[in-house]
Amino acid sequence: MAKIEDFKAEDIMSEKLPHAEPGDTVSDAIGLMRKHEMEEIPVVQDSQVVGVLSDTVFIDRRNLSFSTKLKHVIHRGPSVDEDDSLVEVSEMLLSSDYRGVPVTSKSGDYIGFLTRKNVTETIPKLDELKKTIVKEFMTPSPATIKTHENIGKARAMMKRYDVRVLPVVNKYGILRGMVGIQDILEEVARPMTRQEKGVRSGERDSPYQDIEVQSIMSEPPITINPNSKIHKAAEKMNEHDISTLVAIQEDEIKGILTQYDLIEMITSFREADQVYVQISGLEEGPEIYDQMYDLIQSYLKKINKVLKPLVLNVHVVSHQKEGNQRKYSVRLRLSTDHGMLYAKEFDWNMMKALDMALDTLKKRIFQEKEKRVKKRKHPKYQKLISENE
Repeated sequence: MAKIEDFKAEDIMSEKLPHAEPGDTVSDAIGLMRKHEMEEIPVVQDSQVVGVLSDTVFIDRRNLSFSTKLKHVIHRGPSVDEDDSLVEVSEMLLSSDYRGVPVTSKSGDYIGFLTRKNVTETIPKLDELKKTIVKEFMTPSPATIKTHENIGKARAMMKRYDVRVLPVVNKYGILRGMVGIQDILEEVARPMTRQEKGVRSGERDSPYQDIEVQSIMSEPPITINPNSKIHKAAEKMNEHDISTLVAIQEDEIKGILTQYDLIEMITSFREADQVYVQISGLEEGPEIYDQMYDLIQSYLKKINKVLKPLVLNVHVVSHQKEGNQRKYSVRLRLSTDHGMLYAKEFDWNMMKALDMALDTLKKRIFQEKEKRVKKRKHPKYQKLISENE
């Protein structure tokens, strides 16, 4: 077994993978992604990374011509240095929301590509995680989609819940398969026919409303027990080359564990006084972030008196407007030195919804503290302590 601090980007990255160039077309990029099963590809010019291209671009912007040059659609994107630590790499993957990033040398040349999968492959080797179990980091009660529902709804749900894979269940709620962005990409990322090119943009999605999830889902689903060790979950992901496991107990879905969760787990080992805060799903302008961070920090100071908060994930969903108003839901997921805690609240005012969710989280934390105190005072607990001394 090794320690987290022993690993750097150059130790876990894949060798220099196929890349695109700014003058290549959308069709070229999709072909590369399919051939090499990549979800992001670096765009390189003269050995320098000039951008990163994600598969979601081709799903969310299906009106793109397949002859469009990549220089018109790429984003500068993140990268990591070869000497960056495993924790720094995980933090970059978490904050950028990319599944893979280029690795550059000290001179800035493209030397490799590092993905969430590369990080997941290190987890069975880490001494710090040998006792960690799945239910400590899984997301309980995950969103699911039914077999007969269409891929348009699947993609909308992925956006709403900020996920790339959904469990597929039958009408009885029994798990039957998994559907992911890559499955949808196979259906929607293809050249439009002459007839489709003449369709108005508002109607372009209509052909895909008839494609049922069960026709493209992966089956059988790969599952794990929520009480399994986290390194077993990572091994299973690596063995089956998947990013998501459903935690099942007695045929009931208890939760979902993703590579993102594992990345978040590694990030919690960062050496910093402040909590790592990740905000996603926000559609408002950047000025709202300062207000959110100020409110979050005020709560974290109170929480810090009871336990050590490590990573806070905040996901905002803007629901359909009613008149001139929108309703917001705010989901919180807090990683602490005592495990994972969750909260979710709704309101017409986003900041109020955040305030309510943070307050719910704080109350749960203090309730957990009371439970721990009562447990320590229990005669059986005191007897167990004395026997082990």
